[in-house]
Amino acid sequence: MSSKRDNPPTGGGSLLKQMGQGFDKVINKLNNRSEPKPPPSPGKDLARANPLALCWKLEEILLYDDEKNPWPQELLKFVLNFSKLSWGFLTEILTGDPKHFVIIAGQPFPQNLEPRQPIASGLAGYVHASAQPLAIASIKTVEDLSFVFYPGDPLKKAVSFYAWPLIYNEAVRGSLILMGKSDQLLDDEAIHFLDFVALRLSSHYQQFKLLNRVVELNHLDAQTGLPHRTFFIQRLERLIEARKTEGVTLSLLSVSGLGRYALSFGQQETAKLLKELAKELLTYSAQEWEIGHVSYGLFAIAAPAGEKQNLDAVVDNFQRALSGWSIPTRTGRVNFVFHHSEASFPANGSKPEMLLEVALSNLAAAT
Repeated sequence: MSSKRDNPPTGGGSLLKQMGQGFDKVINKLNNRSEPKPPPSPGKDLARANPLALCWKLEEILLYDDEKNPWPQELLKFVLNFSKLSWGFLTEILTGDPKHFVIIAGQPFPQNLEPRQPIASGLAGYVHASAQPLAIASIKTVEDLSFVFYPGDPLKKAVSFYAWPLIYNEAVRGSLILMGKSDQLLDDEAIHFLDFVALRLSSHYQQFKLLNRVVELNHLDAQTGLPHRTFFIQRLERLIEARKTEGVTLSLLSVSGLGRYALSFGQQETAKLLKELAKELLTYSAQEWEIGHVSYGLFAIAAPAGEKQNLDAVVDNFQRALSGWSIPTRTGRVNFVFHHSEASFPANGSKPEMLLEVALSNLAAAT
């Protein structure tokens, strides 16, 4: 073996030392880095803020998740403060009904308009249908568009109108609408930034809806798509709170015969039937009523006491539809049996659990 193999290369120790010193310098630089600077504050005058500060503020607002401080309202405040316009609205096209939309946020929200009330409007509808941003510096100069927005709308006082469709996956989901008074116009720079806001809002709102849908699925009964027992009780409690002075009527609708139907046709067909029953209730019930599937074949409907006559009509219609579903099988005919019971707030209790217990007791007595 050569003697050269037994001796370390000349200067080897100094090379390792140099490498170690180099690593020490890198580590020292990393450890001695200054803390990251806080994001720039847009200040009170958003119109003069730099783009980075505006974008940061926008992302901060989109992270809001508070019922008392919802991000749609805060976004409109931000946009109006930036644009110096007077009115702002966010719309959402109704699923399966592109001709109608609801206002999901308004700044200010119209006092004479119910939240999520379906609307068919000229200008908003035009933006939804055209899928293109719309800028009108003077509404009075445009004669080929309808300016009906909603009953008592501010367009009677508005002069300028700006709107951006919210497009996701090549489909229009709603719009961002802004309006101004006399001399409230947007320059090109402001419009470019609001183009970006609308683009960012489109993706965020789609994500917001998807997350809400996931949460909703955790609250829904898999057989019918209606709120399950626990979630229905929570919603019933909110209805009771909202209708304290008027009162609430709770109806239970029991359908017997589903077990025999399942033996003849299987659970998959029975699930389809349950969904049809749920659809029957949803079709004829008012939007503000609460509907749930609290047990197998046991449906619950809660409505304001002042609407009991309409509630009774829905129950009667449900019973008539059910009686017409006599289904032949190899072992005979499946005839569904219907039972109905009621309880009311405040006569039968002040808590939703108590109301449901009274209704169940009445149902047991009826059967």
